[in-house]
Formats: sequence, C-alpha cells, structure tokens
Amino acid sequence: MVQSPFLSKKSTDAPEEMKFHYAFFLPAEDHSFFSRLREGALDAASSMDCAITFHPIDSDPLSFEMARFSGFDGFGLYLYEKDTKKLQYLSEILQEGIPVVQIENEVIQGPGSFFIGTNNFDVGKGIGQLALDTGIDTLNMVLVYSKKNPGVMSDRNLVEMGIKSVLGSRLSGLRTEETSLNPLDAGMLAYSLLNNEPSIDIIVLTDPNDTLVTIQAIIDMNLVGMVQIIGFGEHETIKAYIEKGVILGSIVRNPYRIGFSAVMALKEISLNGYTSAFVDTGITILARQNP
Repeated sequence: MVQSPFLSKKSTDAPEEMKFHYAFFLPAEDHSFFSRLREGALDAASSMDCAITFHPIDSDPLSFEMARFSGFDGFGLYLYEKDTKKLQYLSEILQEGIPVVQIENEVIQGPGSFFIGTNNFDVGKGIGQLALDTGIDTLNMVLVYSKKNPGVMSDRNLVEMGIKSVLGSRLSGLRTEETSLNPLDAGMLAYSLLNNEPSIDIIVLTDPNDTLVTIQAIIDMNLVGMVQIIGFGEHETIKAYIEKGVILGSIVRNPYRIGFSAVMALKEISLNGYTSAFVDTGITILARQNP
C-alpha cells in the first residue's frame, strides 16, 4: 500500500495531524497510467495537507466491501466494469453520504458521486482527426481495444461515435478487436491482420504497449506507410516513430492531472460540500511536427 504522510510538518510548525483522509481503489496492474495517476494524487495530497492511501480494487475485495466503515472522508474509485457486488458496495458508500470520485468510467450516478477523467467521445474525435491525415477517401479501419486500458474499452460506444462524427462517409469499414493483458497479444493480432486482411488501411491502438508491438510488426513486415497506425500514449519510442513518419500520431490522456484533480475535488467537497459533477481532463493529440 502506498500512502502520503499522515502528518504535515511546515518549516516553523510542529507536526500537525491531517484532517482529511481519502482512499483510492485502483486496479493492481502496474501500468504507467496508474503510476502517473498515483503521482498526481500524492502531489495534490502533499500540497493540500490531506492523507491518501491506495488499495487494490480487484485483489482485495474485502477492503472495498468494508470501506464505508473505515472512517474515510471520501473515495477515488477506478471501477471499469459493472460488477454486481462492487456496485452494491458503491451504492452503500453513497447512501452513507460519503463522496465518491469515479475515475475514467462512471458506472453509477447519484448524489455524492462525481466523475473525473477523459471524455471518450473526444478520444474518438482525436482518432478521426488523425485518420484524416492519411488522405485516403474511403478508410477501412481496425480499432483495437485492450484489457490493459479498461477505461477506454468500457466506453467503446462513445469512442466509435467520436470517430464516425469526424470521418462520416469516408469510413467505409470499422472493425473492432480486443487484446488481453498479455503484452505479446497485440503482436500476434497484428501479424494475423496484416497477413489475412490486405484491405486494412489503418490500425488504431488504445494501449501504449499494444502500440509499440504493432509498430514492430509493421516494421518487420516492411509495411511502413502502406498500413497506417494511430497509437496511444506518449512513450518516448512512440514519439520518435511519429517524428520519423512511421505512424500517424498518438492519443494521450493526462493521468497525472486525473489523479491531482480527484484529490482536489474530494478536498473541495470536504470543505464546501460540493464540487463540479464532471471534470473532463482532456486529451492531447501527438502528430508529426514537420510532415
């Protein structure tokens, strides 16, 4: 368990016990997205003199079940599927009047519940804008979701609506695929698609690891420029491939801002009793600077 200090010590003051304590329940996977989210939350907690603790939401269900009895002043929750038991526990937390910030995926609505994260309709629009750069009049697209990025996969309808809103009739086909938590899964899928689906114009990835292994498959098969790639994330290698023209671009969320904003919202609720019911932390579109 990672936690911020429970005591705040200013340069001229004696140690002072923190007044507010918030618990974050996140997937246990050690992906860069969650690492940056934690960094943002910890920095916010440090600057706002509150304590936060992190708990695995999947591997420690008892902890989440008993959370409402633990004296926390609020919760940050990354729940990416509508699990019946977890929804019940979440409803019970809200019934107790304890505020909840739902991160990236809003699985339940009601008083005391607030959303902070990325609007996945904008993710789809960003994909569509990058796809326009291909100059292809009728695009045959494969969109690859990943269990490694459940916040996007759970909102797939919004993503696809965003793509279609930009491309319209230029999108002749939109096929969806899904990769597992296996880091090699995307590579096997890419080789299968490239060998068996010659009509594909563009492959869109929704996870940084999937982006990297798919790029490698394109390079290995000498198909750079023949099949376009839209990636996900801001890994330095992805940025380098964008500048070299190997891929069109990449969609980037801001997990640090998400974590920081979640703590800021919880502190605002504790002090004032309210905060914005929806905080869209936005996306960044990475594209080649000098095509």
